[in-house]
Amino acid sequence: MKLKTMLAVLAGLSISSMALAEVAFDDLIGTWYAETDHDGETMKWLVKREADQSYAALFLVCDGENLSWVQKERGQWKMEGKELHTVIAAFQDMNGNSSDQIGKQIHYENLELVNDELNYEQKGNDNTYSFKRVKDGYQVSCQ
Repeated sequence: MKLKTMLAVLAGLSISSMALAEVAFDDLIGTWYAETDHDGETMKWLVKREADQSYAALFLVCDGENLSWVQKERGQWKMEGKELHTVIAAFQDMNGNSSDQIGKQIHYENLELVNDELNYEQKGNDNTYSFKRVKDGYQVSCQ
């Protein structure tokens, strides 16, 4: 009986340590997809991080199968310690280019990577994100 209890505790600790493993730079390279529902609309994100520290992101807001908002951005990303940092270099939404976003820095903390699911929080507010790794070339739409 004690052996079963000890094995259960060790299994729990190993699962916990996997969830808390430090996320490394190479872990973030690739294409990531997230989807959330809010007020009857679906927000879809597709982010591709490259090894040269560049990234491209596409954000769609869908009302059913209808596109209600689209936004694109490109920029630079890096890991500093246990934090992910991004700087927007190009930004465009349905209203055209938005120069007030250029140079905007966003910082993320509490990164967790379990299997191919990446979770993190935006530093300084309550925004949390959960992305799944997808294959390069993954297509996102409201359909």
